[in-house]
Amino acid sequence: MTYLLTGVTGGLGNGILTVLSETVSHKDISVLVRSKVKGEPFAAAGYDVRIGDYADEQSLVKAFSGIETLMFVSGAPGQTVSRDVQHKNVVEAAKQAGIKHLVYTSLANAEHSHSVLAPDHIVTESLIKSSGISYKILRNNWYLENETNIFKDALDGKGFVYAGGNGKVGWAVKKDYAKAAAHALMQPFTTNTTYELSGPLLTYADLHQAFETASGKRVDAISMTVEDYKAALTRAGLPEAVVGIVTAIQADIAAGELDVASHDFETLLGHTPTPITQGIADIISEIK
Repeated sequence: MTYLLTGVTGGLGNGILTVLSETVSHKDISVLVRSKVKGEPFAAAGYDVRIGDYADEQSLVKAFSGIETLMFVSGAPGQTVSRDVQHKNVVEAAKQAGIKHLVYTSLANAEHSHSVLAPDHIVTESLIKSSGISYKILRNNWYLENETNIFKDALDGKGFVYAGGNGKVGWAVKKDYAKAAAHALMQPFTTNTTYELSGPLLTYADLHQAFETASGKRVDAISMTVEDYKAALTRAGLPEAVVGIVTAIQADIAAGELDVASHDFETLLGHTPTPITQGIADIISEIK
């Protein structure tokens, strides 16, 4: 079995690579990077480095040559070439290169989601399902690391500020999502499967309590309206595009877009996800 992993210069992709490498020989693992320079650390570690870019379909066809199983980590939104076009390039290249199996990181409840992040994932899931390639779709709920700025501000005495209302979120740490993805890669592709990967459902009020436990500090919880939250971010000097996406996500959470309960995470991990207080404590240790 030959594997190719994308996104390895990012936290999730690199985590998948680390877990996969515990079982699979480096010589059977290829990594996709955008340049030779970015690939140098991986080459030094004994991985097969392939050069390619989601925005360049033909570079991907070449990079995917001879690969049996593709780990397709979703790209970042807001790039010059739109994410839906980039993802289409990946799927088309995988078809042309003869990829047999594919694992894709999607969004919670993607096909029924109204989240600002959903449209690209909806398109990509549809392309994968009609590609003829056997697949596993991992609908990742929300990374606890996405809340790092909230934790940092709370530690800095600015309060635990949010605008997600009483919406519930299945937060989990990236290392658990990475482990689940690696397990999905290595387990048989007997049927096409979509997994909803969600940690225990919590509100921001619950997260605030977990933060106080993990940090050992009493911090005021400040629940704002989305409009007030947007104004506060603007006053803080954040770029307009950043303010837009951050507030849209808070609005999505308030609307229940990430309120998706499932035991699929435990199924792929082989155990329950990392407790939320431990995850927060680990993030705090990195902040400090």
